[in-house]
Amino acid sequence: MFCVFTIVGCGAQPSNIEITPVTTDLITSPSDNNIIMVYYTKASFLTPVSIVVKNAETQVDNAVNILFSGISPEGFENNLTNVTLNSYNICGDTVNIDVSEEFLKGDITARRIDQIVYTLTDCDNIFHVNITVNGDSLGTSFERPLFINLQNSEELEKDKDNPDELRKYLVIFYTDKDKDYLIPVTIKSDKVKVGSQKESKVEDLAKAALQHLIETPDNINVLATFPKGIEIKSLQIADGIATVDLDTKSLLNFIHEAKYAEIAIESVVRTLTAIDDIEKVQFLFNGTKYGYVTSNVSVENPIKPDKWYNILTD
Repeated sequence: MFCVFTIVGCGAQPSNIEITPVTTDLITSPSDNNIIMVYYTKASFLTPVSIVVKNAETQVDNAVNILFSGISPEGFENNLTNVTLNSYNICGDTVNIDVSEEFLKGDITARRIDQIVYTLTDCDNIFHVNITVNGDSLGTSFERPLFINLQNSEELEKDKDNPDELRKYLVIFYTDKDKDYLIPVTIKSDKVKVGSQKESKVEDLAKAALQHLIETPDNINVLATFPKGIEIKSLQIADGIATVDLDTKSLLNFIHEAKYAEIAIESVVRTLTAIDDIEKVQFLFNGTKYGYVTSNVSVENPIKPDKWYNILTD
């Protein structure tokens, strides 16, 4: 198997790279190849950030350099700031990475592992990560966890072989307190009802997901993205499209919180399309299509989530 080796001397830091904020033009252009998703911690949750890089290195090279640069976006925490990268190599679908002993210090080793694994497995064709500390293996090859920011993880151990219970796990895209970034949180829903047909099961999951998004559990330190007073009249799913019908007064709520309308819409779209068999979301208001809820947020047509989100901008 062909392996590409990139070596950084012990105690040395990766070479500096130039990072550029992602813009809408870049997202929709062929330069997508220069965009990578890097995971940091925000409000105690692992949170992805889309970053554009100017150099021609591979996704893995750029991701590793950014992770161990000691730099993090404003408002985010990089748990690897004090950890030194010794070396790494790419072998097939696996990244082997060796780090300094600081990696094991404190009580955030698990967070550091997740930060590395989620970032690297977001790179094309990478499915495994091996981590060693000064040459000593952590004893396992890491794969991308099934659920991100899982609440009540002890439940999963009991449910992992039970498909009916596993489907109750939903990824809800809440926001940080300032409503600037989406934070994916996985919860086991107590609102899911089992239907007799596949279609009804998907609708049950979608309805439960929206309820969780609006209600925002007290133990999660983020805010729901829906403005107060939003009322969901109905939700239907057909041909991969979830149609969400809101009360007309919801338009006024969006207008009053125009700054947050875009991320509110995106949170619904990502929450619903995280459910199997839902690919797009169509918004209606009292059964009627509208063009824009604010001057720059169109809801006329079914919305499919972009690949990149939490875009790092000036």
